[in-house]
Amino acid sequence: MPENSTHLEELRKRIAKAPTSSGIYRWLNAKGDVLYIGKAKNLKNRLKSYVQKEPDKALGPWKLSLIKHITDYDVTITQNELEALILETNMIKEVKPKYNVLMKDDKNYVYVRITKDAYPVLSVVRQMEDDDARYFGPYLSAYNIKRTLNTLHDVFRFRACALSTDALNRDKKPERACLEYQIGQCNGLCVGDVTEKQYNESVEAVMRFLKGDHTDAVVALKDMMESAAKHNKFERAAKLRDTLLYIESLDVPQVVSDTSRENTDAIGIALQSGKAQVVVLRERNGRLVEERSIALAGEADNIGAVLAELMPQYYSVETDIPDLILIQEEIEDQELLEAWLAQIKERQVEIRAPERGKKSKLLALAESNAKQKVSQQFAKWEAAAKNIDTALKELQEVLGSDNTFKRIEGYDISHLGGTETVGSMVVIKNGKPANKEYRSFTVRTVKEGEVDDYKALKEVLGRRLKYLEKRDESISISRLKKKERDLWAKTQKDRLEIPKDWREEVIVISKGEADLLTLDARKSSKGKMIYGTLTLHATDRDLQHAALDMLEDKAGKLEWYVQCDISEDLAFIHGLSKSAKPIPDDFKPGKKAVLHRRSTTEDFSLKSRPDLLVIDGGKGQLSTVVEVLKDLKLDIPVIGLAKREEEVFLPGESFPVDLPSNSQASFLLQRLRNEAHRFANAHREKRIAKTMVGSALDEVDGIGEKTKKELLQKFGSVDVITDASDEQLLQILSAAQLAALRGNL
Repeated sequence: MPENSTHLEELRKRIAKAPTSSGIYRWLNAKGDVLYIGKAKNLKNRLKSYVQKEPDKALGPWKLSLIKHITDYDVTITQNELEALILETNMIKEVKPKYNVLMKDDKNYVYVRITKDAYPVLSVVRQMEDDDARYFGPYLSAYNIKRTLNTLHDVFRFRACALSTDALNRDKKPERACLEYQIGQCNGLCVGDVTEKQYNESVEAVMRFLKGDHTDAVVALKDMMESAAKHNKFERAAKLRDTLLYIESLDVPQVVSDTSRENTDAIGIALQSGKAQVVVLRERNGRLVEERSIALAGEADNIGAVLAELMPQYYSVETDIPDLILIQEEIEDQELLEAWLAQIKERQVEIRAPERGKKSKLLALAESNAKQKVSQQFAKWEAAAKNIDTALKELQEVLGSDNTFKRIEGYDISHLGGTETVGSMVVIKNGKPANKEYRSFTVRTVKEGEVDDYKALKEVLGRRLKYLEKRDESISISRLKKKERDLWAKTQKDRLEIPKDWREEVIVISKGEADLLTLDARKSSKGKMIYGTLTLHATDRDLQHAALDMLEDKAGKLEWYVQCDISEDLAFIHGLSKSAKPIPDDFKPGKKAVLHRRSTTEDFSLKSRPDLLVIDGGKGQLSTVVEVLKDLKLDIPVIGLAKREEEVFLPGESFPVDLPSNSQASFLLQRLRNEAHRFANAHREKRIAKTMVGSALDEVDGIGEKTKKELLQKFGSVDVITDASDEQLLQILSAAQLAALRGNL
């Protein structure tokens, strides 16, 4: 089929960015009709199997026919495989796609039904009826749940014959012992071996199990399994083991189907670039049966405003209004909207913003799918090469440039109330994100509690663009020979000692007759580290930069610990920061502050020259970047993208350029800006999490890195460690370490 598979090219590009989570997928034709619904543990891998360039020769004509007709796809992500399987069954029954095999007898999963009689009756059924009985489930396998109930009978002795329950529920006495009693499948209710109280207690025990409390049953089954193995009844022990494994599988949570019989709509909303994507998950009779995806037109500022406008429009034409509508946050005139819906439905309708429980999980699932739909739309846009070409050409025209913008870099600054200020650099190459070339920066020049985006942006751009700075060819570097070193050493004070197995190396960077920088280094043939004293002689800032750049080229891959007195912003631009680790006593250090520079490798992304810089912000941020470019004598186009009105500013211009908000170029810039914002926030959150963990456990005496790692691997977080029992902690800690931990946390 390769010659007919050109329609799959765009799908291959989009599927490369499909989610890797579990869920269901729907193949659509050109009209948007659902052709096939399937489930997958990994949606991306499953979708890829349909659109290979060389199809599997083992594919049958039915699947080949499906592949010829697919032009689009949609997915619904779930929390686990169990949800995916149940949701697939529900949606296939609802939609009845052409290429799915449909079950004519409507068989699917099963329920356990328990009546509310004086003597309750347990049965396994495939449909929930409109009666007063209690239903538990759904369960995917009738065989497994029946086998489990058989085993539970050995534990709780709950099963009674129909002869006894029918008679006793009619206030009559059973006439005789049943056959099941004689073979051990009846608890003896028919012959009076079990009282009404005992029978109801055993049924209650089964109901606790079906509600999820498996403790009593698991303990009893493990004892029975060990006893069977001890008496060489290995076949029975194996069956009990399999039953225990099945019970473990029942603990997998799922929200797509239950026995509540509720009718609910969960409305999830994702906002991006001023646009809103809505997903409505429709739960009917306790089962999730449909996902409705709605892309809204117009600009959207917040979720509350979207809900307030969406809900009256949506439910004015919707004929099936549920009893409960779940929303992400409460809205204005919520009571008025409830009254209006109740008038249409002629029955009470509740609008709720759940914070916990199953309903909050259902709403979270709707939100996740709304976000996924936004990502799919971006992937669909990127897969269409003409959109990218149009966007890049529009940018050239608007900016009046003859150069092709092959590499565009976007920058953003993020902080949390003046703490953990970070910067991000994201890259678009030929109109597509180049994720491997993204870089993040921890900002050092902005102090704790200080909010100064201009200062942070200056540091980030300075650190990034210095790699592109033109080198002054008149600047040279030399290494002093032994005699020169000895003469030079006589003029120096507070020099570091030269311990055994270490050697001295003095590097001098000069311009003409004037020395710009001297590094008196201590190097070991065994290590990849430099200790030393760095002295800047140059007072001109450009010459200081040039000297440090040359020094980085000379010893950049090594880790540095150097005594130095230089300005903080200059140090940070060149990767030098205050070190908590002092120069070792073996070197007998002086009194200067110690700066640290970590080992580095060649960074091809930072050494690549961008064709355009996009800054998140308006004229103020733009002026800061222009200043950095001027200092580094770089001629690179730069624009600012203001968030509020999505306006594009050029250097030196008071008014924004005329770039339509619905143009392909505008969409490309917004995508770049949002990606820079996301990447910056992700870096900041990682730093906050690391700081929280470090500040809590690092202060505990006697707990080193290895022990801390073991604690976090076992318990997951500091909060869980704090709540753990002494017995649990003593599996890793000594008594002294435990006492120290309790004293600090």
